[in-house]
Amino acid sequence: MRVFLIAGLAALAVAACTPAEEEHGALSEGCDARGVAIWNTPADPNASIEAITTGPDCARAVATLIIRNGSGEPIYSETHIPSQVMTLAQASTPAAMQTALQEWVDPASNTTMPTSSALPEWPANADSPQNGEFPFYPAEGASRESYNQVRDANVPLFCYVQGMESLNCLALRDGALESVGLQSFPG
Repeated sequence: MRVFLIAGLAALAVAACTPAEEEHGALSEGCDARGVAIWNTPADPNASIEAITTGPDCARAVATLIIRNGSGEPIYSETHIPSQVMTLAQASTPAAMQTALQEWVDPASNTTMPTSSALPEWPANADSPQNGEFPFYPAEGASRESYNQVRDANVPLFCYVQGMESLNCLALRDGALESVGLQSFPG
């Protein structure tokens, strides 16, 4: 009796985990995709940037961005909903998502601000860095002094699209990544 009870409970658990699409005969192909690029910087020539999506389909997937140092250790990760990231939002198939992820992680697309010295200047007595029609918002808790220290260090910078109208900029300093802030762009 105990064996039948355990088997019955296991069957109920499997049935409870079965997606509605399978119950109606429409199997989803999923949205498992991956993009990887080498981030060759003087500070760490073998660092890598990787993005992975997973989900029952691309409309309901999640995307994880992972940056690893040259030893393969993760030094940064962030999870996003692809429909809320401009470069991923239109990818509706695993093949399209694979292409979008590869473009998303490509450091060669980061030509606007490849190093922290390219960050906009934060003048004395200003509330934030000044960058004309493309506002730059420093990371939470950043002071003008700490921002300018990162800017003066001229360290590698990776800025990636993190929403529909902005980039998140990360500075590689002393083997760690730190968020410098968000660069907005007209949408």
